[in-house]
Amino acid sequence: MTALDMQVAFEMEAGLIDSANKPSTTDIFYWLNRATEQFVKTRYSGVNPKQKGFEQDQKRTADLRTIVKEVTLSTTTDSVKPNSYIATLPNDFWFEVGEECSIQYTDQFSNTITTRVGVMEMTIDRYSREILNPLSDSILYNDKALPIRLFYQTYVELISDGTYSIPIYYLRYLRQPGSISLPSTASDLPVHTHIEIVKIAVQMYLENITSNRIKTYSDMTTIME
Repeated sequence: MTALDMQVAFEMEAGLIDSANKPSTTDIFYWLNRATEQFVKTRYSGVNPKQKGFEQDQKRTADLRTIVKEVTLSTTTDSVKPNSYIATLPNDFWFEVGEECSIQYTDQFSNTITTRVGVMEMTIDRYSREILNPLSDSILYNDKALPIRLFYQTYVELISDGTYSIPIYYLRYLRQPGSISLPSTASDLPVHTHIEIVKIAVQMYLENITSNRIKTYSDMTTIME
């Protein structure tokens, strides 16, 4: 659907196509863009009628596939925590989908070894306990390790045990969707999602104006997929 198609669909779904009280074009696209954000968040998280998150079934994967990106980020050493490396997140980063990194170390024969591994997702309250754990997966053992990963501000922080460096971070993520606007900026989500986004926008609009239609329309939206 084009941006204009979505505007017309909004007016028809809301029963406003011939109404003198229909919202302005600016208002309609405000709700369409709010609905796009809600659509992405609920389809990513699993807070939706199917109770399935991204990549948990084929529909959820198809819903968001056009805003999936993958980047390779170089790291720099960081002084905030011992043995830590940081990479700057992309400006359009929204939600993490998958991540790996490269670790580099010197083996017993003085060879420099580089291997691609996963990461250990960590919260700051668990971090202090984990670095004191002698059995932590972040410790290099039998040529394997999972660096600790933390997020802060616009950075991702990767922490080793000090026996290996972390030169590269690989990130797959959902980028922030583009805004829908006239005359020609259409939704960059897959076409099959457009009418779902319109229906969510109408529900949000009706809730905002406390329309008598909101209860019926909410029930319709809940079962629309």
